[in-house]
Amino acid sequence: MPMPGTLTVAERIVLHISQHQKFKDCYDVPFDVSQDGIAQALLISRAHAAVELKKLKESGEVQERLAHIKKGKNKRKVYFLTTIGEEKSAKIRGYAEELGIDVGPCVDMRKARGPEVWKSLSEDNRKVLAAASVYRKPFKRTSLPETSVPLLPVDKSGNVELPAELRSEVQGMLSRDQLRILHSSAADYWLKDGDYKERLYHLLEAGRMREAEMLVAGKGAILLRNADQSLLDDLAQIAPSEKYGAKVRQVQAECARMLKDFDYTLTLCEEMIASKDVKERFFGLLIKGKALKDMGRYDEALVVLMSARSLESRRGTGLECEIADVLVAQGRHEEALELLQSIARMDTMDDPETAERTCLLMAKAYLGTGNAEDAVRYASKSLAMTRSSDKKPWFEVLAKAYAQIGMGEKAREFEAKAHPPKRWGEA
Repeated sequence: MPMPGTLTVAERIVLHISQHQKFKDCYDVPFDVSQDGIAQALLISRAHAAVELKKLKESGEVQERLAHIKKGKNKRKVYFLTTIGEEKSAKIRGYAEELGIDVGPCVDMRKARGPEVWKSLSEDNRKVLAAASVYRKPFKRTSLPETSVPLLPVDKSGNVELPAELRSEVQGMLSRDQLRILHSSAADYWLKDGDYKERLYHLLEAGRMREAEMLVAGKGAILLRNADQSLLDDLAQIAPSEKYGAKVRQVQAECARMLKDFDYTLTLCEEMIASKDVKERFFGLLIKGKALKDMGRYDEALVVLMSARSLESRRGTGLECEIADVLVAQGRHEEALELLQSIARMDTMDDPETAERTCLLMAKAYLGTGNAEDAVRYASKSLAMTRSSDKKPWFEVLAKAYAQIGMGEKAREFEAKAHPPKRWGEA
């Protein structure tokens, strides 16, 4: 069967636009008739689409106008066929029908099947498509060799992202050894780019387990900034060695806790607590205590955290904040305040994150003692320091504090910020 490459890029653009002629005189038009939409549909670069559209305008087959894109905010240039273009489209379809060409993939390569695209390519172009197929997020087009035909969709930032189904189908046509080599190259690409999460994924797929373990041990804190289920799945593949085990298990356990996979968290913590290494035992107890606190098991959490404290030769603010957090949750606000005030006197309060958290906990503790004025003061101070995108915890404290003071309008203002009304269509 003839493949999409049988038709020229210009002919494919004409066919693609012809599918959207019903929107020619509409105010709202689909993204697919914009320059970016055409490029994405045909898997060509934005620059290539611009060149071909200019030629089609000069030949009188395509006309350009400004229109509002559906679900978009701004007007953009869009393209529709003229009468000449519609006649050209009919001729191309007739030609394609005579030759038995499947027009579907020609007008939208996102709908093309992997085997169809694969068979239409030269050996060199197959190598490029295969290399692109292992990337699960956009990457720079310049990292792969150029091809003799427009093959990879490039956005205005020079990034490539293949449709998920096409990626999966192309990978299905490659051997395990071929995939390992390609994942290995992708891992090195992400090292240069500084994306350690993607590097970890590709290292594991490439079978470079020792390097994956070293990455987690050395860059664990950075990895945890973007903790999600895919990261946890990757971390779970690592069987820690004796050399890096303590640090790897710590990252695994903390990631599991952050994602509320408490069974896995507690299993890892027990392994850490059983270690001969005092430092690993400490972190095992610390993370276990945090997990129990997250589960609402405050009495157990406090016992475990106090056990962790007994292993510390010098009190650390992180552990002390966790203990204070549990005391606040238990309603032991005076004890919490006393502990938090001692934390505030520590030199390590120079750390912005520790200062921010301590101030918020002090606000909660003051709120619990009925001192709403100090609760407002410390909550406001913490809010000014935080880099968190989720301000709900701060807004909730401020709403309650202002309500205690009797400032109803301010209380309602922060309550609305903490619990904004749902937008239409939201669950």
